[in-house]
Amino acid sequence: MREIPKKNYIIFAIVIVLSLGVVAYCVNWYRMSQTLEESKVMNGVVSEIKSDELSSYLLDNPNVIVYIAPSNGTINLDFENALHDFIIKEELTDEFIYLDSSMITNSQVYRDYEDQYLSDTLKKQSIDLSVTPNLWYFHDGQILDVMNTVSRVSSIQDAKYFLGKNGVY
Repeated sequence: MREIPKKNYIIFAIVIVLSLGVVAYCVNWYRMSQTLEESKVMNGVVSEIKSDELSSYLLDNPNVIVYIAPSNGTINLDFENALHDFIIKEELTDEFIYLDSSMITNSQVYRDYEDQYLSDTLKKQSIDLSVTPNLWYFHDGQILDVMNTVSRVSSIQDAKYFLGKNGVY
């Protein structure tokens, strides 16, 4: 029987260690790429609808909270994470829907929403629905309250106050 030099065993061990390192790196890279692709707003906790589906959705669900924000922004990430946790904790997933404002390219859509859904009281206050991120409180298919974020960044305390004021939780 032929004897294998110890140098070959050392080379084989180095190749195994390097192979395991490359596999570990690839697995880590794959997990990171999956996380980036799945980092949608609210992580699938609430239903997402398109702007043209809102009227149909409201026919079946006239009492709902609409969270409207752009999906491509990272400005609201802290607020969205806190809202996400709050929705899960309070079991409000059925009361919320998400509307992606980055998909609304025509400002006429917001004006149509204002004409069609705003209550008379809010119409008199000149509420601007195009401000995002925002929460819209629908009751019987009409927007009765809007969380105003015009002059400040939203916080979870604002959302809790808004939801509590409207009797959502």
